[in-house]
Amino acid sequence: MIDLSTLLDPLAWPRWLARDAERRKVVGPEVIAQVEQAVRDFPAAAFAAGLLPAPLPVEHAEKLPRGEHRETTEGAKVRHRVVPEPGEVRGWSLGRGVVISMAQATVRPVYVPVARGESAALRHDGTVVRALISGWEPYPAPVEVEFDDRTVPLEDYLRRILSEHRR
Repeated sequence: MIDLSTLLDPLAWPRWLARDAERRKVVGPEVIAQVEQAVRDFPAAAFAAGLLPAPLPVEHAEKLPRGEHRETTEGAKVRHRVVPEPGEVRGWSLGRGVVISMAQATVRPVYVPVARGESAALRHDGTVVRALISGWEPYPAPVEVEFDDRTVPLEDYLRRILSEHRR
């Protein structure tokens, strides 16, 4: 199972995509073509490096017994438990908003609310969430990745991931 802590929270994905959309406007088509090629090449390079894909998780909520209900300091009512399960999409969650599927495309999680109103759910690690991952959808590969207080081109980030795994 993929560590869910590597996935950005639901509110970060729109911010990330907005910044990337702005970056895409200033780079040329050759840069975008290089990024798309790097994503297409990644699965073969990952297999060669021994980095195997995993099923990307989907989640559902189960009701907690009444005695385990609680309220957070923000006023959310925790009445559900998050149950992760392997999804149909397999791939690599590489952190920093980069998830590459075996279909040689970048994907992002599709979030759904836990329930109506102020309801929230509790993950196994103790994190309180208001949205669950219901599936995965393709989106354009980011041109750059934020890393160590700077941005690096996606191709460099993918090379770094592969070289760190080989060590």
